[in-house]
Amino acid sequence: MKKKIIVDSSCCMMSIENLAEGIEFVKAPLKIMVGDKEFVDDENLDVANMIDEMYAYPGKTSSACPSPEEYAAHFREADECYVVTIISTLSGSYNAAEVAKQMVLEECPDKKIYILDSWSAGMQLTLMVQKLHELIASGLSFEEVCRQSDDYAKNHTKLVAVLYSIENLVKNGRVPKVVGMAASLLNLHLIVNVSEDGQIVPIAKSRNRKKGAGLVLAEMESKGYHGGKVIISHCQNPEGIELIKNTVKEKYPEAEFESMPTRGLCSYYAERGGLMIGYEIN
Repeated sequence: MKKKIIVDSSCCMMSIENLAEGIEFVKAPLKIMVGDKEFVDDENLDVANMIDEMYAYPGKTSSACPSPEEYAAHFREADECYVVTIISTLSGSYNAAEVAKQMVLEECPDKKIYILDSWSAGMQLTLMVQKLHELIASGLSFEEVCRQSDDYAKNHTKLVAVLYSIENLVKNGRVPKVVGMAASLLNLHLIVNVSEDGQIVPIAKSRNRKKGAGLVLAEMESKGYHGGKVIISHCQNPEGIELIKNTVKEKYPEAEFESMPTRGLCSYYAERGGLMIGYEIN
């Protein structure tokens, strides 16, 4: 029986370490449009060039999700498919996957297809995908994998981000202009999360990076963090990872860390210097 994990490119991980036999991991790339240029968020994307083009372009930019047919092509190739998508309020990726599911189930009613709206992006998705792989590899039934994945995603993972630039978010209406003006004039960086209704919400601000790292930890603890796994992605800011890591490790020396650079879509939202921090809660 062939099993496939499919994640859209809002998840920055490019592969699953020690991928279990009989499981395939694939990504469904989103696209970023900057003027008349299209950047496909796959393994060939030059992220630095995309960021340069994004800042140089004066107008609005946009992203496009994978099509239903792209998802359907993956679904047709496996007996069991497990999909994780970016939050449905920011992209049509989840809806495209649902449309594809109905298409393929009409053709092949015996296929099993699970689609999880992560209600997040970036490193929180990475945690979900790693857990999903662990559950599938353990030999659990399709139904039990789905049940435990739902529980883990909703009750045991969170995301917080640090934004040093919000120029693109303001330009595209994701953050109010007044917030962008204040952040720019006062040289502030923002700590943000995703609200219950799927909006990007500033929760704290700071001019000092070390103080900002402390505010990140405080936010994590307020959501139930007590030393679990943390995965951080950075947009051209490896030093920022070390600052967050050292701040957390000072209080929770047992904490487990992973890190990676942001890919296209997460760079689009995090912008230069941005950090996306996914973490486990009890």
